[in-house]
Amino acid sequence: MGTSGPTNGPGRTAGPQTTNLTPAQGVIQAEKRIGKPCYHAGQQVLGIFGCVACQFRINNRATLPGCPDCGEIVWAYMGDGPRPIPESGMPSATPVGTTAGPVAEDNVSLVPSTPPTITVEDGINLEI
Repeated sequence: MGTSGPTNGPGRTAGPQTTNLTPAQGVIQAEKRIGKPCYHAGQQVLGIFGCVACQFRINNRATLPGCPDCGEIVWAYMGDGPRPIPESGMPSATPVGTTAGPVAEDNVSLVPSTPPTITVEDGINLEI
């Protein structure tokens, strides 16, 4: 008698060889393996996504579901351009070797401690 559920993939939810990865860990593992931004079921992110286990594709407009074909919960972003940001407030995984963005700091002065140096040059044409 056969078993049901996905046979491979980092975020599998069923089957005889389940792993103890969290969805976020499955996303990081999938990103390392395929080199594309990945997200997990439950994140609200727009775009075209492919299942990392069976390549089933969806044009997602709401919360990512589990794959209807194999049950996988990790999706790869198939679109061009910058990494989409989930709307649900759940941060996406940041691939190893990249930065998550600027760091917010409190009590930072926006006024420079020394005045900027201004250089004036003659003979520069500003018309195109």
